[in-house]
Amino acid sequence: MNNGKKWRVAYYEGGPYSDYTDTMRTLVHGLIKTGWITAKNPPDVPQEIPRPYIDWLTKHGSPYLSFKPEDCYSAGWDDQKRVKVRKELLKKLKHGGIDIVLAMGTWAGLDMANNEHTVPVMILSTSDPIKAGIIKSPTDSGFDHVTARVDPNRYLRQLRMFHRIVGFNTLGIAVEDTEDGRSYAAINEARQIAKERGFELITCNVLDLIPDKEKADSSCFKCYHELSKKADAVYLTALVCADTRTKQLADIFKNARIPSFSMAGSKWVKDGILLSISSDSGYAALSRYNADKFGKILNGTKPRDLNQIFEDPLDIAINMSTAKAIGFPIPKSILRIATEVYGE
Repeated sequence: MNNGKKWRVAYYEGGPYSDYTDTMRTLVHGLIKTGWITAKNPPDVPQEIPRPYIDWLTKHGSPYLSFKPEDCYSAGWDDQKRVKVRKELLKKLKHGGIDIVLAMGTWAGLDMANNEHTVPVMILSTSDPIKAGIIKSPTDSGFDHVTARVDPNRYLRQLRMFHRIVGFNTLGIAVEDTEDGRSYAAINEARQIAKERGFELITCNVLDLIPDKEKADSSCFKCYHELSKKADAVYLTALVCADTRTKQLADIFKNARIPSFSMAGSKWVKDGILLSISSDSGYAALSRYNADKFGKILNGTKPRDLNQIFEDPLDIAINMSTAKAIGFPIPKSILRIATEVYGE
């Protein structure tokens, strides 16, 4: 207990995104296992829901934790709303009352990792918190009250794996031409692996983090249609349009008969993307990791002193229906070690 009171938890996200939902789901299950939350059987919630699990937590919380709707924010991928939310939350943090912040994603991480407050912050589900400028290094957040999760070579491993399996000569990647967008697309890592393994990188610009979802989707489909005509394979990165329109994009790649790999894990493989890492094994381990950090912070550990490095396991997810549709023979050696196989 917090001197006889509940610990007050704040939540902040840039906007709805399926990985935020999955990360919150695994954190909630981890907190149930470690006893911080006494309610059982949290529901499955829609992947695109803002502030995932917050409604359930406000009604089924715990004797130890307080989740209040007024302490939980989503900017809805709107730059203007983001400025307003940041100002409001920072004011609340300076005035006291909040004990820990769950900052979900790059926008929230950037807005909370600063010296404008001293409230402990757990930064979750960022593509690359170092290149985004959120933290200083894999071993040091740069702020006593901040900790993040880092997998320094995550996208390098994915791209090497994809090229080893497929052996493409050209790789297509859609990129939003902003600092955040380049980070989400792991474009620097892609250039490094292209040089290392001798393939050509083909990119196109896309609009993604804008309030006008119809315009964003249109831009997204146009970009991927273009890439499917020019590239031998496509690396599907952390775009909102890819997250919400996975099946339609998978159909584009199937019709073009080109292999695809999802940066985001096997949830996109279920919807028709050919390959990715296995989310099931990764999320199970992440649940323990995040719940452990959460508990240590509330029990007095300085966030800066916590381990930030947590690597995704290199387990493979495959969609066999997609492999058949594009005429790609999955090597038997890959099938033997695949953790998740869909569309058999």
